Amino acid sequence: MIDKKLMEVLTTPPDAAFAIVTQGLGEPHVINSWNSYVLVTDKDKFLIPAGRMFETEKNLKRNNKVKLTIANREVEGKTYKGTGFLVRGTASFDKEGADFDAIKAKFPWARAALVVTIESAEQTL
Repeated sequence: MIDKKLMEVLTTPPDAAFAIVTQGLGEPHVINSWNSYVLVTDKDKFLIPAGRMFETEKNLKRNNKVKLTIANREVEGKTYKGTGFLVRGTASFDKEGADFDAIKAKFPWARAALVVTIESAEQTL
């Protein structure tokens, strides 16, 4: 699921922001993080440090569906330089366990690990 092009988007400088979309009460809720903050597991999961993200956490307790848009203007896309992905999946906040420990080791300020289990990843550019 996590193909080579998506990994290139996540790891190629310069760092870029990506959007995390959850369903809020009545409307979508969007927050941003950084490509360099994403840890990729071997099980088609992204681990993302959560410093705040309180509204995102509340939303995911009601509906665990999440969408991410991830882009990098330096990575060759379908027809020109610059590409992006729409990632769909489910998510939860882990405050203990192996995923949390991996996040906390790299980002000591994190209060939790946002764990995204990827269902699909579509290159959009």
